[in-house]
Amino acid sequence: MKLKEYRIPMPLSLDEYHLGQQWTEIELLKETLQTCATHVTMFENITEQERMKIINDKVPLPLRDKISFLTSMTHRQYRIKDQKSKIFNFVFFKPKADLVLDEYSWDSWPYTLTIVENLENSVRIIVQSYCQTNSPLAINQNCQVYFPLNTHQMRISKDYEIINVSERLDEKRDYRIDEDPTRNISLKKPNLLPLELNSKWYENQSSICIYKLVELMMLNDSNEEKSFLSKATNKIIWSSIIKTQRILYHRFHQKMLCDIDQWIDKTMANVREEERLLRKFLLQHQQTLLEHSNK
Repeated sequence: MKLKEYRIPMPLSLDEYHLGQQWTEIELLKETLQTCATHVTMFENITEQERMKIINDKVPLPLRDKISFLTSMTHRQYRIKDQKSKIFNFVFFKPKADLVLDEYSWDSWPYTLTIVENLENSVRIIVQSYCQTNSPLAINQNCQVYFPLNTHQMRISKDYEIINVSERLDEKRDYRIDEDPTRNISLKKPNLLPLELNSKWYENQSSICIYKLVELMMLNDSNEEKSFLSKATNKIIWSSIIKTQRILYHRFHQKMLCDIDQWIDKTMANVREEERLLRKFLLQHQQTLLEHSNK
């Protein structure tokens, strides 16, 4: 088991963040669909029995108190074609076919739970998130009060990393000027942007903070002594996951801020309608692919 905590301060209210988060997720999913290399399947009409089975099979016992079969849940499957995964593409561990990732998400706002797994390589990533209004000093308090941790987990998760949206992405190929909060303005929230480059703006004003706890589980792990190769492989997987997650969280929250004029006047009903239309498009696309495969 590996654990990593991220803390992401944002100059928004809780309600604004919830709206912007939902809108940004839809926009990024649209962006994903524009790449021919990724096929997305959204599973509809999940029965109560199926929900309970997923919870029992996927969710660790200590986390089941946070959700139930009544909690809003989504299941998406990403089939990544014609490209090698940054996580799995290394010695002896190269995918021979499409990389298939199943994503299960539960929304019990302000707590959310996401599980991403690749069963072929026995990898499961569990991401817990909690959004909280913070005083300027609370961001640096080294304590995990929002997630159920046992003694062993608390011992190995003493460190955390702050993702500062006023800093630019390390990876130049991931940098986009239209998603840089230090180089964009907002007409509808003129006091929000731009942020000062590399500033610790969150230490001088109240904000919200998104706490994220990322956990890696190797499903084929046992208590038996692991080989050197197994330990080395797990370390490489974890390093790759951490790097990828940091980039994803950084870009997601920068994009949310820079696009604020596009979503700040919307309602959750507007966002749900966009989500419904996107789901309808995906289902039609899936049906077309199925018909072509049967010919």
